Amino acid sequence: MNKKQSNKLNSYQSVKGVLENNQNIYQPIDIINQSVTNFFDVVDQIVDIATQVELDTTGETSAKIEAKQKLSNLASGLAATGAVYAFEREDVELEASLSYSFSDIRYSKDAETLEIAKAIESVLLENQAELEPYMVSEQNMVDLHTLIEEFERSLEIRGGVKSRNVAETRRLALLFRVADDLLNKRLDRFLARLKADHPTFYDAYNNARMIVDL
Repeated sequence: MNKKQSNKLNSYQSVKGVLENNQNIYQPIDIINQSVTNFFDVVDQIVDIATQVELDTTGETSAKIEAKQKLSNLASGLAATGAVYAFEREDVELEASLSYSFSDIRYSKDAETLEIAKAIESVLLENQAELEPYMVSEQNMVDLHTLIEEFERSLEIRGGVKSRNVAETRRLALLFRVADDLLNKRLDRFLARLKADHPTFYDAYNNARMIVDL
């Protein structure tokens, strides 16, 4: 889990705590209660993935730093243009799978950087023909694979690398997208209807939510 995802998860858990402490207010309203239940389920799935053991390399060798920098530059650039294609297709899952910035990749733990890059490569390869007009060429994909292998070799030198697989990395990205949609498009709007009658609850919810979008 990268830093942005970790910060989001912390805020999700704050929101979950507020909702758990105020169940008596919204539980009688089925449509709100179902949205809360769905949100709790998604957060629990994220926590399950996040709590899996990840060992990381220690130390910053010059070879690893250079390899990580080059990989982060190319992977984030290809992901960004691929995300444009996903947006235009209104493919939420595909867009979520490519929603990684340079910082997300470069400043994640080494093992996670590797898995994010592999996940991006997997998604781009699945859509390669359609992505050609979006500045994702065959040579770009060759270069990306070369950089992934280069970075992976630099980690093997250090040893002790264990991480999630590509499918779990992609699933995690989608779960964060689903959680954001549940908050932004459902709970934020539903709970606004409760503001007048339950201002303390509404303020507590909003205070927890403020962290989510940072």
